[in-house]
Amino acid sequence: MSNDFIRVESSLSVEQAVAKVQEASKAGGFGVLNTLNLQQIMAGKGVEYAEAATVVEICRPGDAKLFLEADPRVAPCLPCRIAVTSKDGKTFVHTVRPSSMMRMFENDALIAPAKLIDEAVNKIVEAAAA
Repeated sequence: MSNDFIRVESSLSVEQAVAKVQEASKAGGFGVLNTLNLQQIMAGKGVEYAEAATVVEICRPGDAKLFLEADPRVAPCLPCRIAVTSKDGKTFVHTVRPSSMMRMFENDALIAPAKLIDEAVNKIVEAAAA
């Protein structure tokens, strides 16, 4: 798998892993903005998807401000999103590495802060690995 992603397999159920992501996010100073159960949303539109897929949107407003001030084009990349999915009975917690997303803007002012967010998000993902 590419180094552009942070991904772990979790011994927890999807629901337990989502709760761990939410808890670890708050402990890391992030606000939990939204939790989207994609499987449920699709089912509500008549589309059946057999596996679980939940996205937890998190944000630290001070960091978001820093990124937006450095380059407002990053707005579509905010907030950070951590996915908890299932595949063949296994639970996975994953996200796109923030520094990988910031590289596309070719703005050196984004690199160092993005690496700090990588570390923070990695801790959240790892906390849900249990």
